[in-house]
Amino acid sequence: MCPERKLVKISRNVYYIPGRTVVGVIVRDDWCMIVDTGIDEDYGRRIANIVGEAGLKIRYIFNTHSHADHIGGNTMIIKKTGAMLLAPQIESSLIENPVLEPILLYGSHPHRKLHSKFVMAHPSRVDKTLTEGFDRELNLGYVQLPGHSFNMFGLTVEDVFFTADSVFPENLVSKFKIIYHFNVRESVKTLEKIKNSSYSIYVPSHSEPVSSISSMVESNLKSIYSVRKIIEEISEKAISLEDLISTVLSELGVIVETSYMYFLYSSALKSYISWLVDEGFLKEYLEDGKVMYVRVG
Repeated sequence: MCPERKLVKISRNVYYIPGRTVVGVIVRDDWCMIVDTGIDEDYGRRIANIVGEAGLKIRYIFNTHSHADHIGGNTMIIKKTGAMLLAPQIESSLIENPVLEPILLYGSHPHRKLHSKFVMAHPSRVDKTLTEGFDRELNLGYVQLPGHSFNMFGLTVEDVFFTADSVFPENLVSKFKIIYHFNVRESVKTLEKIKNSSYSIYVPSHSEPVSSISSMVESNLKSIYSVRKIIEEISEKAISLEDLISTVLSELGVIVETSYMYFLYSSALKSYISWLVDEGFLKEYLEDGKVMYVRVG
């Protein structure tokens, strides 16, 4: 029996562990699958202890995607329990080679400041690479939710939808102004997909579970289109990439205090630029050694 004081019940066999990264727990007899493992070994140890105290053995870990705050507890839990690690295609390569994460942000060999646990977790061997669809053995479904990362997956079980980092609560959208998306155009499609879905409970990775997710989705979409509009407006006259990034951050009142946060924001904004260039709204060209952008029409 799962103690309510530590594992919070959602449905008959579905629980979650609250925290900065919400961890799902799918119970099967005397064992379980956990959904993500948090930021570091201490987070993983907390998960293992809570699940162990409930009389459950962790048989599987499902990583929704490769970002450090979702895979940081992998190595500790695997070492302690021998759990098998499951992850989506592409994401599995980054989980096994996490140095690729800071390389993606920086664009080259990352300096040591970008080797922190917030960017680069310890590597984990993925035992099974997943594709979208229903898992008959575990009686649950894997749902492709691209955008925030290369090939992020959610999970559905007992009318509960674990939505990973596809949608963020309003307080985080308001706090960070620009939510990170590797491919913001795909994120919009994913948000629409979630908005049009129908489940009893939704479990975002950074929010308490909710019975209706529509307002949260709308908040995320509003934020995305607000950032896009700012880029469209400031590119009415030609502007360099560096000036575009700094102007957007200034317009939104974003205070960047670390190089990691700068690279995170600049990477996110480059996704918007790609979206606008690919759709023909922005023209890209070179001038005096600078990459320039100007609105078309």
